[in-house]
Amino acid sequence: MRELHGLKCERCGLDLEFPFKCNYCEHYYCPEHRLPESHNCSETWRVKALRSARVVMAPELSQNPRSGLFSPRSKSIQFGRTERRHLLVGTVLVTGAGISFFLGTSFSIGVAGLVLATIFFSMGFILHELAHKYVAQGYGLWAEFRLNMTGVLLTAISIVSPFKFIAPGAVMISGFADREKMGRTAFAGPVVNVLITAALLSVLPALGSSWMFEAVLAGASINSFLAVFNLIPFAIFDGRKVYVWNRKLWATLFVISLGMTIYTNFILHPF
Repeated sequence: MRELHGLKCERCGLDLEFPFKCNYCEHYYCPEHRLPESHNCSETWRVKALRSARVVMAPELSQNPRSGLFSPRSKSIQFGRTERRHLLVGTVLVTGAGISFFLGTSFSIGVAGLVLATIFFSMGFILHELAHKYVAQGYGLWAEFRLNMTGVLLTAISIVSPFKFIAPGAVMISGFADREKMGRTAFAGPVVNVLITAALLSVLPALGSSWMFEAVLAGASINSFLAVFNLIPFAIFDGRKVYVWNRKLWATLFVISLGMTIYTNFILHPF
């Protein structure tokens, strides 16, 4: 058996007091290089096979008492070094696509309004993904944001194209989870967009007819649409996992977000 005393990180050579053994290549690494993508794992194909499945269903694993809609054990979010870089790139791409999107709409918001609306646009994407991460990590699952090269390319094209596809990446999740945990994790993202929409709509009456009114309305409009879009109950969308877990909750949130989308896009701001 290999002695653990005196081990060095296979990636950076750091002396290891508490070594992490990779489950794929079986080498030892420091905390910063413990993840397969952080040390260019030689067994990358196995990593990709696991990540593509995202999470393994285990219907009998849920033993936790229910204490509200979300009941994660952890109260903090942990970020990896690679994840921080991916989040930064994703945010820049989404911001660029947001600016392009609002420049092509009929919202009369001006430069200041464009900045404000784009902030609300980017918040809808970032907080949506972080909500997934928070709940998943709270259930003990591995959850980190990763860029998707196809998504990055399409989002970049969206910046200069009238056709928009804004999804540079997503929170990747792996581990053992039952249907309920998967449903709650998926549910958290659209809930954030609905809450942002509700908060923005609540301040509209105080803004009167101004560029700020248009900017806030634009932010509410895009966030309500993001909620509806992600709640589509098919394929890889959040709505599929929520629908499988709890159809009543899915229907309730879908109706609310659809109503908000109609209200913000066709009643408050008819095209």
